[in-house]
Amino acid sequence: MLTEIAGIPSHPLLVHGAVVLVPLAALALALAAWWPAARARLGVGLPVLALVATGACLLAKLSGEQLEQRPSMEGIRTEIAAHATQGNATFYWSLGLLLFAVLVWAGSSPLVAARFPGATVLSGRGGSVALGVLATATVVACLWGTVAAGHSGATMVWSGI
Repeated sequence: MLTEIAGIPSHPLLVHGAVVLVPLAALALALAAWWPAARARLGVGLPVLALVATGACLLAKLSGEQLEQRPSMEGIRTEIAAHATQGNATFYWSLGLLLFAVLVWAGSSPLVAARFPGATVLSGRGGSVALGVLATATVVACLWGTVAAGHSGATMVWSGI
């Protein structure tokens, strides 16, 4: 894993990918889950965006774990543990975001419907509402996790200034 970029620990740099992409993917999923026109317009871009956001979360998680091992972090282990817990939760919720992005896309994709006729159950009224509710809950969890992890990380860095 890349631990430094130009002499700077990679975590504070890589985390920006997750901070931007997770809320963007979450917003796209919320729109696509409830608005058919958005679902059609986003198409396969929805699961691709969710995949990239999840990848950004994974990079932030892995780089954070490496940063945590530095001896200079010894005095703030409690704060780091709380931040790591929030970051890990955000990563796991981003996996849910990816899952629901794929399901929302698959439920309305003509390509998927042609190859897997059973997938159309997701686009029926009941399936669509259930999927929308679960996707929205995942969106809220992802947004909460991103804000909580970002806030705790920023507090650790900037509280002494």
